[in-house]
Amino acid sequence: MVQAAESGEGKLVAKDFIFIAIFGLLLFIVFLVFAMIMGMNATTFWYTHALGAIPGGIVWMYLLARVPKRGAILCMSVLTALVALLMGMLWTGPVGIVIGGVVAELIAGAHERTTTRNIIAFVVWVLCFWAGQVSMIFLAGDAYVQMVVATGMSADYAQGLIDFA
Repeated sequence: MVQAAESGEGKLVAKDFIFIAIFGLLLFIVFLVFAMIMGMNATTFWYTHALGAIPGGIVWMYLLARVPKRGAILCMSVLTALVALLMGMLWTGPVGIVIGGVVAELIAGAHERTTTRNIIAFVVWVLCFWAGQVSMIFLAGDAYVQMVVATGMSADYAQGLIDFA
């Protein structure tokens, strides 16, 4: 049984889901803190995911060290996406998180997860998260300003995001 857990084989059990929930929420909180700080300015907002990935990577690697099983990344991604959606993130961000989870799960592999694969999986996950979050800016353009104003932010801030893009 110990060998199965170390090689990433076997099914997720209740203890695994507890670790996934704790570290999924911790990963979300890390990115949320960076979004709050970097989001104060429309220009620095664009670097939120890159800077948040530094401490976020530590959380990611620790989770994969504790739960090296198939499905852990996807479960964590779905949980993180649900929390993001409940916290008011536009729908494209959570979609990016889930897509990133699927791709990261494929990259990390089912057998013999290596540190290199885990790092590459995290980079791809962050890129998908970022692409999902900023895609609305590119897709909606000027309509994005009205969406942002409806959520309580200023039109100048939203226009600053569009102008930077």
